[in-house]
Amino acid sequence: MNSLTNSVHPKVALTKNMEVQSGAHVLYMYSDLSNYIENALSFLATGLELNHGVILIESPEMHSILKERLKQNGFSAKQVDSIICANHHDFYGTNQSFEIASVLKTFVNTVDPYVSNDLPVRVWSNVCWKKSTCCIGRKLPLYEQLADKEVASTKVFTICCYNGNEVPANIAIGLMKGHSYVMTDEELAVSMYFQPHKSVPSLFVERDLEEKINHYKHLIEELPDAVFIVSNYKVIYGNRTAAQLFEGGIEHLINKPIRELFQPKYHTLIEERFNRLQKGERVPLAEMKVQTLKQHVIDVEIVSFPFVLNDPNQFTTISIIRNIQERKEHQKLTIKTEKLSIAGQLAASIAHEVRNPLTSIKGFIKLAQEDSMIDEYYTIIEEEIDRIDTIASELLVLGKPVSIEVELCDTGKMLRDVCILLQSQAIMKKIDIQYQDVQMNCFIKCNSGQMKQVFINIIKNAIEAMDEGGVILASSHMEQGQIVIVIQDEGKGMPDHVVQKLGEPFYSTKADGTGLGLMVCFNIVEQYNGNISVNSELGKGTTFTIQLPAFKE
Repeated sequence: MNSLTNSVHPKVALTKNMEVQSGAHVLYMYSDLSNYIENALSFLATGLELNHGVILIESPEMHSILKERLKQNGFSAKQVDSIICANHHDFYGTNQSFEIASVLKTFVNTVDPYVSNDLPVRVWSNVCWKKSTCCIGRKLPLYEQLADKEVASTKVFTICCYNGNEVPANIAIGLMKGHSYVMTDEELAVSMYFQPHKSVPSLFVERDLEEKINHYKHLIEELPDAVFIVSNYKVIYGNRTAAQLFEGGIEHLINKPIRELFQPKYHTLIEERFNRLQKGERVPLAEMKVQTLKQHVIDVEIVSFPFVLNDPNQFTTISIIRNIQERKEHQKLTIKTEKLSIAGQLAASIAHEVRNPLTSIKGFIKLAQEDSMIDEYYTIIEEEIDRIDTIASELLVLGKPVSIEVELCDTGKMLRDVCILLQSQAIMKKIDIQYQDVQMNCFIKCNSGQMKQVFINIIKNAIEAMDEGGVILASSHMEQGQIVIVIQDEGKGMPDHVVQKLGEPFYSTKADGTGLGLMVCFNIVEQYNGNISVNSELGKGTTFTIQLPAFKE
């Protein structure tokens, strides 16, 4: 279009008075429908008179109105039918979000038959979009700048029409940056805001970006794990797997508070985790239970991390939820199988351990029947009966149901009480039990009798392992949400292969030991979700470390 030094009326600018020498990109901000129709007629009629290619991107209703008016103005049916008409809702994809790369590709493909043959083409386009489209204030100006770059080196005369009553001022200024000319119902002038397209992102870069976004969307939809996007603690998106996990359409989960996807007992934990995320902290993988729309309860793993969506002022996260129901069932089956295996081993061990004293007792009874008994034999019989009684007692402790009364206990106080209790026994072997490094108010939920039994068994073993006296150090402290109890002796120590067998039934380093004492210790600590680790060095001693979860109010 030849240069404009001043503004002119559209009826002049859109006729043969304005020659298209190279690409012209005009922004038309209309406000009156009758003027809009008159200007469109002038533009289309001139294109037909000059034998230009003519493209009309409007509603089907407006197609009919403009075609009928052209026929009334003397154009033949053949001329009118040569106009390429496209429904602007389909062209701009108003049934979807405004995808820049997709719309631009459609525009380029539409004008390409003319451009490739170096023919002039006139395009009249009424731009439309879905009202709920995200970031439209950014997308529209960027699209027009990219379109201007495509038009610049061609003979495409494009009028981009926007309803001036619907476009906010800030978006209108952005649109002017992508058009070399701006037109109203009664005036056309050079755009004072126009910015050369040198700074505009490459069409192909933008296409690549849109393709990548679509690729990631597809990837998320196909993930085998449930993916939720959560904004301000409410679900705004869920993928296909999320709908399957919760046994219903994802629309039933949108706008639902994220915590309500989980069983009520996890609500506080979910809120704590999201509050930590909002403060910029990391949260570890956690196991919880969700409740589906059909009220089924499923074991899951969840991990969440911050995610910037549209508004940086909105707190947004991505949460990935994995169904671990099958894994849990498999674990239960494995544990059950292991328990049966241990029961078999335990039964064999008991039979072996009880058979020995029973054999001795049986022999002595035969001697008694033959009147060959001496007093010393009665002592041996008593010892063998005591051994059977010890095995039976420790097995009863091992097999006690876990429904023992549980209360809030101070670990430091329990450890100190046990140390005082065993101090006199230790002194007889020239052993000093030191428990000064015991932190008080380290609370756990347990049965105090059971936990004291653990401390007694370990400290007694330490006393028995120190033939030449020495020191036993006992300590208790809080560490990262865990109560850590350490009992360290200066005894003989144990080789690695012995340490690995500790806790097995009837395995003991003592000549008269059953091994059940330590097995009971391991069983009790595991019952309270804790663990025992053992570190030993020959000639230097052994350290037992017990870790138990601290009580949280």
